Amino acid sequence: MRRVGLVALLFVLASLSRMHWNETAHFEFLTGLLDVAPGGGASAKYAPAENADLVIFYNLYIPHDEAGIKNAIEVIEDQMGQIAGVLQRIEGEGGAGKMKEEKQGVVFYNLIGNENAFLSDRMGELCHRLHPRLECTQLQFYEEAGEAVTLQDVHDFCKSDLVADANRTRVVYLHSKGSYHSQKENHIWRRQMTDASLHPDCLNPPDDTCDVCGAQFYIKYAIMFPGNMWTAKCSYVNKLIPPNDGEYARRKTDSVKQFLMLRLWGVLQATLDKDNVEHYGLDRYQWEHWIAHPSIQPCEVHTTDVGPLILLGKDQKGRKFGPEYYDFGMAPRRIAHNLGGLREPRLRLERQPELQFREYYYLPGNLLKWFSIYGAEGIPAPDSWVWRDFPAGERWKELVAQHGENAVDEMVKSSNPPFHSAFASTQQGTVFGEESLPRDDPPVVVFYHVSIPPGNAETALAVVKSQFEVIFMGRYDNATMSFDQSQKTLLYYTIAGGGTEETNAVANLCKEKGFECRQLGAYDTNEVEGETLQRLHEFCKARPSFDVVYLSNVLPGYKIVEKALNAPVVRAITSTVLSKMCRPTAGRCNVCGTEFYPLPFLHLTGNMFSASCDYANKLQPPSTFETSMNDIARDALVAQIEEVYTTRLRRFTPQILGSYQHSVEHWIGSHPDLTPCDVAPMSAGNFNAPIADQMSQYSLGMAPRRGSAPPGFFTDDGEPKLRKKREAALREYYYLAGNVFRWHRLYGKPPDASSWAWQWYPDGHAWEAAARISGANAVNVLAKRFLGEDGNDR
Repeated sequence: MRRVGLVALLFVLASLSRMHWNETAHFEFLTGLLDVAPGGGASAKYAPAENADLVIFYNLYIPHDEAGIKNAIEVIEDQMGQIAGVLQRIEGEGGAGKMKEEKQGVVFYNLIGNENAFLSDRMGELCHRLHPRLECTQLQFYEEAGEAVTLQDVHDFCKSDLVADANRTRVVYLHSKGSYHSQKENHIWRRQMTDASLHPDCLNPPDDTCDVCGAQFYIKYAIMFPGNMWTAKCSYVNKLIPPNDGEYARRKTDSVKQFLMLRLWGVLQATLDKDNVEHYGLDRYQWEHWIAHPSIQPCEVHTTDVGPLILLGKDQKGRKFGPEYYDFGMAPRRIAHNLGGLREPRLRLERQPELQFREYYYLPGNLLKWFSIYGAEGIPAPDSWVWRDFPAGERWKELVAQHGENAVDEMVKSSNPPFHSAFASTQQGTVFGEESLPRDDPPVVVFYHVSIPPGNAETALAVVKSQFEVIFMGRYDNATMSFDQSQKTLLYYTIAGGGTEETNAVANLCKEKGFECRQLGAYDTNEVEGETLQRLHEFCKARPSFDVVYLSNVLPGYKIVEKALNAPVVRAITSTVLSKMCRPTAGRCNVCGTEFYPLPFLHLTGNMFSASCDYANKLQPPSTFETSMNDIARDALVAQIEEVYTTRLRRFTPQILGSYQHSVEHWIGSHPDLTPCDVAPMSAGNFNAPIADQMSQYSLGMAPRRGSAPPGFFTDDGEPKLRKKREAALREYYYLAGNVFRWHRLYGKPPDASSWAWQWYPDGHAWEAAARISGANAVNVLAKRFLGEDGNDR
């Protein structure tokens, strides 16, 4: 009530000042009335701290249930008692025979959860009863919040004019651990962390270079004080990014996304332990990482690590553990144990310096965090302890000295990473709107991507030649069981890789077969896998009434060149997508291929297809799509760690996630309006048989109508079993959880209610309603409905 009255008084005085006083007089009057230093709202908010000898910020949670309220009040009384005891100790430090010096303490707290269980008046009475000069002031109430709201107050206080000398002012941060989960271990650990943060050696460290002090300082998994209670210099806090405006959370998560993407492609690793949100500092655990600025000079008062014994109030020898056993020291200490991790990976890292250089939990992860959050200010000093105490520190120190905040990027480049964009920096070729094409008797429009892998030009051209032979035969007609050559073919093609000899060879094939061929571009690298699709999309924008065929001489997804350049398979796929039966039909299918599979992503065998331009125009431009898929991949990797999605069927790979060059395989099946059909027989065919014999076995059918994934992709009968278990299938990324997420991210909508997707995937009807109402959050809505999970707590 006093705070409300004060705000009202300020409002009245401010109004009067505008009428009668000049600005300077008004400002001086108000600051004098409040007895606070000039500095605006922050100074007024924290005015009780002006003459305080001990300033504490306290994050307090009180639940709504009766047992929880009783437990939370016991936690409050316990911690306020500890604080009062510290004030009494400070007052008695003058020594025997000296007059006791009165000291003042202030606890600023934010209340979260239950507003009425422990009112601010009751809190004030408790604090005064424990110590007459302990002032407890509620800053704000939040129905739902985390530690960020109180950490923000720490940050604001240290920035305020109340702090005359930030280098000499230390502030304490505590929270009510155990009020949410009332467990014996949590209560013991809370008392230890509170005692440590209020210990004389933390409030006034023997070594003043220490700028953050707590019970234990860790560099295991992350630079932090486990449990997140500490005392810090305001000059250090001022270096930290504000925690509660969303920017810290975004940058912190971006650093994790960057690592997970690099790990996906095999550039970095995290082997010391299994993935979890705590180690990566995701969700609520990010606030334990907030205190870790690259300039940190930490100290600690515990001589042992957090573990089973200390959480029971005992030291490593089983003796009662308390403040009398504390031993101040600059940190980190116990380096070998502090680096921690699972035994076998740790031993493997010790034997292999190159693996140390790439281990996320050593310097790579910390540098990624610091550079993402602080940019150029995230570079540790040349004499920082991090170069000394982390494995591969000297190597990283040299790299950072040369490249600054771009050091990790330079390491990635020097590693010859296997990922690349599927698109050239500059585009070549035709402007489609300027061409004249017949509408009454349109040609078969084929976009053909010719790839020449290094050292395999001869094999690649042999595949091209076999495809030209199929194209020359015409379109297979199932009705007549023959090839129809009456319709002309217009062939747009791109040469990716090779040189003049290969370019001329393709041009000569066009002349030899009498095709109308138009070269879109010739590139000196075979890495531009998406250029032809980009031009196909442009054509469809200019010619929306046409159908198009997409071909390639290389099968995607194979690292072994012999499998990628499998001429019989490529020839068979070419014949099917060119056939008359595989033509998109209005009201039926809009994309046709040899075989359509919904898993592990929506795709057609060989990524060759026939499609209507009406459908292709709905898709993102392929180059834009690559960027979108990289963003989606990063988010999916984080969401998997947060357990929003599972990958029980198969672990994520770059191809499965459609990252970088693999985005071209996902493009044609990415839209929620996809209505696929395929033509291959249900049983495996003989690709070495004559084309006419193969085609006679083919028939058009709406897809999906065969196995969920290509043969051999999943082992045994794991997928059929999984789809029958709702608790397992609901969050599986390869089912609707991942598809709904991608559809909304890419196109802002799910499929129509009549889509095949709701019929084919597990719990499709429930997903259809949830996706329509809740969008990408449908997975959490359904998890709460079917599994009783609190989807918002993930």
